[in-house]
Amino acid sequence: MPLPTVRVLVIGDSPGQSRRLTRPFAAWGWGVEHAPSEAGVALERLRLEPFDLVLLDLDAAERDAYAFLRGWRAEAALNAVPVVITARPGVSLSRLVRCVEHGASDYITHPHQHVLLRARLQNVLQRKLLQEQAAMALGQFNEIEKIADDLRLVILPLGAALSAEADYDRLIARVVEEAQTICHADAGTLYLVGNDGRLHYTYVRIRSLDFVYTDPPGGLDMFAPIPLNDPDSGAPNDDSLPAHVALTGESVNLTDLHGARFDLSRLIAFEERFPPYRAQSCLIVPLRSGPIVGALLLVNSRNPLSGEIAPFDGYHQQVAEALASLTAIVLNNRQLREREADLLRYKRELEIGREIQLSFLPAKLPNPPGWELVSHFQPALEVAGDFYDAFTLPHGHIVLVIADVVGKGVTAALFMAIIRSLFRALFQQNYFHAEPGPAGPAVEGMTPFSFVDRGALLNAVRLTNAYLIGNHSETYAFATLWAAVLEPGGGRLLYVNAGHNPPLVVGRLAQGRRVVRERLQPTGPAIGLVANAGYWLAETRLTPDDLLFAYTDGATEARNAAAEELGLERLEALLSDAPSAGVALAAVEEALRDHTGDREAFDDVTLLAVRRLPK
Repeated sequence: MPLPTVRVLVIGDSPGQSRRLTRPFAAWGWGVEHAPSEAGVALERLRLEPFDLVLLDLDAAERDAYAFLRGWRAEAALNAVPVVITARPGVSLSRLVRCVEHGASDYITHPHQHVLLRARLQNVLQRKLLQEQAAMALGQFNEIEKIADDLRLVILPLGAALSAEADYDRLIARVVEEAQTICHADAGTLYLVGNDGRLHYTYVRIRSLDFVYTDPPGGLDMFAPIPLNDPDSGAPNDDSLPAHVALTGESVNLTDLHGARFDLSRLIAFEERFPPYRAQSCLIVPLRSGPIVGALLLVNSRNPLSGEIAPFDGYHQQVAEALASLTAIVLNNRQLREREADLLRYKRELEIGREIQLSFLPAKLPNPPGWELVSHFQPALEVAGDFYDAFTLPHGHIVLVIADVVGKGVTAALFMAIIRSLFRALFQQNYFHAEPGPAGPAVEGMTPFSFVDRGALLNAVRLTNAYLIGNHSETYAFATLWAAVLEPGGGRLLYVNAGHNPPLVVGRLAQGRRVVRERLQPTGPAIGLVANAGYWLAETRLTPDDLLFAYTDGATEARNAAAEELGLERLEALLSDAPSAGVALAAVEEALRDHTGDREAFDDVTLLAVRRLPK
């Protein structure tokens, strides 16, 4: 359910930590105020100003935190505002338990993914909203008690029973049946608003006909879902009585249903099918808990003494409205519990996905004599669309790969797994099963790579592209990829660049500074983008003390608070002073942290640095 503007009071003595935690609040339309950790001051602030949520820092002053919770809990006007504990990772469980025992609603640790932070805080606020609605419903019950003493003897136990009901279908049936009993109604129906914008019949019971309908497949046409709005014009479906109540949120109590202005074609069809049944009196009330979630319809109230059909009176309407409100709260609570369970399950699945994805990356980089290889991998979310690979061939050559799948998150991660596994499998298949052949054309000053090296590399790229085009073109998934074969003895490098950011070859000047000597430009388009795309091989050579630096665009396009990118020029400048591959990588990592600050990562970042050591 959507939440209104939220005012949050942050209690703690660490402004920097508080700002990092609450930075996304402005984008959500939430207001933030701060108070020191001293319990008396914080409690007074809460008394003087209306807040919807309190974030209490357990790290600042633990005694003050407990003192605040004791004071907050002692005042009914204050403990209506939920308190969420914030703490560092690894905080003692006993400390958190003590806070919960004092009434805290939840806890969060830093740092926290914004999407999960928002979901957990929204759950807390929604529980608060539902508690307020439950309190309002209880107030309504007390008013009804003035009309009929037996009301609370029926409604309140029923509410507890409905909340405890584990079987959803039985819960729905019981709501209708209890409403019929209390209001002496012959017929009862519960409608619920579906995700498709229509009212769905969930349960229909007519006692005089011994008729029960639960919307089985191929059910009766008169019980087909009712659109809330006209499918063509989008106008409210005000001709339908149930839709009218669901749209307006107003109860309708009719003495003569057939005399009403609403479209009664479904009712007439039912009466014609089941003569001599005829609907007369009608009461329909909305299921309201925030937004309208459905409607409860009762037909033909019967006098308990005479058995004659009678109108639904004010008592009946108040009982039905109270029961409908209670039902809406029960259904919303049930939905919230399911959402929270889904959220926890999703979080765990992402954690498993991250573990699986990390297993795709090399556990250890090759370490040939005279060379230095280092890497860095930082996903923007739990899982990423970037990957890198490095493995050694039997004759000592090293295969290097870096790639960036379009997008990020779960979809990109799935394609990352496909492309990484497919490319490696195709390369090895072509390498180990290739027939020996001639070497490729000579490059001045170099011994050419073998036919096997060239064929394995080029065919792996071509066949990966063909697979993506042939099997996943409808998803518009593609990736930039740079793959190379390195000959450690002579420093020769054979590569294909499929639309990737050009890796940099950084050489050493006589003055000691480094300079970009070569940018390994694309030799074909991104894979998965163009059918039958042309790819070609290119070669270069790394001389002693040369540095090869490959990266994904998450590095150069990382943005600061002013939306300024780090940029290629800055990246090249960082490499100019690096004495080693490890130092180069560390310098870029630090620059990225300084540039982005506490901002959520815009894109995955992957770095791969290879240095040929001086002789």
